[in-house]
Amino acid sequence: MKRVALSAAALVTAGAVSVAVFALVRFDDSGARCFSQDGDLAIAACTQAIQSGRFSGMELASIYDNRAIELRQQGEFDRAIDDYSAAIRIDAELTGAYTGRGLAWEGKADADKAKADYRKALTLAQKYEDGQWAHETARGRLQALGELGASTSSRTMAAGVVD
Repeated sequence: MKRVALSAAALVTAGAVSVAVFALVRFDDSGARCFSQDGDLAIAACTQAIQSGRFSGMELASIYDNRAIELRQQGEFDRAIDDYSAAIRIDAELTGAYTGRGLAWEGKADADKAKADYRKALTLAQKYEDGQWAHETARGRLQALGELGASTSSRTMAAGVVD
């Protein structure tokens, strides 16, 4: 009888632990916090979301992209470039990641790589929310870097062809 009681107690304890672990995983809001917080808090939340293994595809690409933005704004250009590159490997049509990586390359004073990313951003359709920002910023940075003449037409820039 004692053995049955201990076995029942063990099952109840194991069940309670399983429920607690499930609740922790289920209520992990790191993905949401990645986008709602700023600076180190956002970086930590994005890192937690990436490491959780719960995200894939466009969601995971967006998390990498958001962490890259935060890292770039803190001047951590190498880490930002790595994250932008990870986002691009997952979703090659993430226009903002190319423009963001271009900004990070500029932060490292590598204008050639920055220009290449800006030109690539301009070849992509504005598929996501940041598409318009990505195109406008890429055009502006290319012009500032002497890549685009003031007379370059919008149609030429939209096609990704530069002077």
